[in-house]
Amino acid sequence: MHRFKKRGGVISSDLEPDEVQLLQSLVGELIGLINSDRPEKANPQPGDDPFAAWAAELADDGPVEAPEDPVLRRLLPDAYPHDPKASAEFRRFTDHNLRQKKVSDADVVLGHLAATRGGQEPLRIPADAAGPWLRTLTSVRLAVAGRLGITDNESAAALGEVPDDDPRAFMISVYDWLGFAQETLVSAL
Repeated sequence: MHRFKKRGGVISSDLEPDEVQLLQSLVGELIGLINSDRPEKANPQPGDDPFAAWAAELADDGPVEAPEDPVLRRLLPDAYPHDPKASAEFRRFTDHNLRQKKVSDADVVLGHLAATRGGQEPLRIPADAAGPWLRTLTSVRLAVAGRLGITDNESAAALGEVPDDDPRAFMISVYDWLGFAQETLVSAL
């Protein structure tokens, strides 16, 4: 991956085909993770009664508990970590929209990656789509960090000492690569 560069209203970079494939896979896994513990709800279709859709969305389903998966808990943190009841009540009103926003952002990223035709074309991101990209890269990097057990600077530094033959070595390099992508995207803005 080359650094992101901004020209006019477009941020671009050249990605290798394997980088496009890796990022598509990671973003797809992120979407799967975000949706993994949600009960399937009927999505209203265009033309459906908007009042019925609003009523379903506002239905009093009661408090929503924190996800069991520690990585998902990191992506969807408690608003009140020392008050589980208040956190569950807060989630009741925010969980659906937060998840929906993360998936929507990820879909934007997947759309731009698809436009590279597997890395044959440069990645071109309109400047107004930088937000979804940054949020998605952050979510993917947090998920990778969670799976690697990175919780602070010390645990991240300790993984820097992992030998190349360690099974975690590849994911550590992915974590670093995602950090490079985030840093150069922010710099391009």
